[in-house]
Amino acid sequence: MPIPLARTAAETNLFLELHPCPCGDGAFPGHGLPWSTSVLAVGAENTVRYAWDCPGCGQRREYDFRTPGEPGPITRAGEIFRWGDGVTPSQLLDPGQWMLVADRFAAEDGARAAAAIDEVLLFVRRGPVLRRYVVPRSAFRTQAGRARYRRDRGEFSRKSLECTRDGFRVRESRSAEPD
Repeated sequence: MPIPLARTAAETNLFLELHPCPCGDGAFPGHGLPWSTSVLAVGAENTVRYAWDCPGCGQRREYDFRTPGEPGPITRAGEIFRWGDGVTPSQLLDPGQWMLVADRFAAEDGARAAAAIDEVLLFVRRGPVLRRYVVPRSAFRTQAGRARYRRDRGEFSRKSLECTRDGFRVRESRSAEPD
């Protein structure tokens, strides 16, 4: 299996958070847990390994990721938050998982929810039969992602995704306005 591309640190941390140890312990690097990272290869893309021992069961956990050779810019105040690079579809999460992330942040953080919808939009393609722009069923690679897709396939059309994302952004901008 090829080593997946982790486009940003935010995407990497989200992936690790969404993949707890089989014992159920969700601790992962960056949250007070002793861990190591090592660079396995350097070039146009780097290969990085995250490794730590699960505090719940002691099992060694390791994930290898390819990362861009040059780190992406840090989001500054007033800029739109992004989970990825805004161009390349995620290799770590499928569109259904991104929709689950949007669901999770919908009530508390409209900027992160909108950014998750932007990630789903990167998977949109023109359908071969009806010629509509939708996320193809083949893009859903995980059990969780396929379950989210089956819950409401209509949410995965470009039009629906853009409406949802724009709604999160409007709500977020209104909540940022002074009273």
